Amino acid sequence: MKKSKEVDAYIAGAPEEHQPLLKKLRLAVRKALPSAEETFESKMPVYKVNGEWFSAFAWRAKGVMFYICRIPVVDAFAERLGKHRSGKSCIEMKPSKALSAGELETLANQMLAELAKLA
Repeated sequence: MKKSKEVDAYIAGAPEEHQPLLKKLRLAVRKALPSAEETFESKMPVYKVNGEWFSAFAWRAKGVMFYICRIPVVDAFAERLGKHRSGKSCIEMKPSKALSAGELETLANQMLAELAKLA
């Protein structure tokens, strides 16, 4: 997968406290979806397989958001995600009492593994 210079710039322009997680998510998505096209759409990094969105991430005022663009995959993890699920396909990656940063990263990797089976 070819790296997008726009994604490089997006991560470099993010608040310093978000950059390590954004880099981890980028690496995890690229590893799980090696055939995906890394693009920059809707003001965020997007990973497309056969022209369809499969994953994305973004930083917002409330923190880093991670998107798994296959609702059944997110649904399968809904109970474990709890209030970290924001909308149909978005996961708030901000640690809480319920889930630590490490647990959120583990869940993200598990969801990506399931997503990879659909690619």
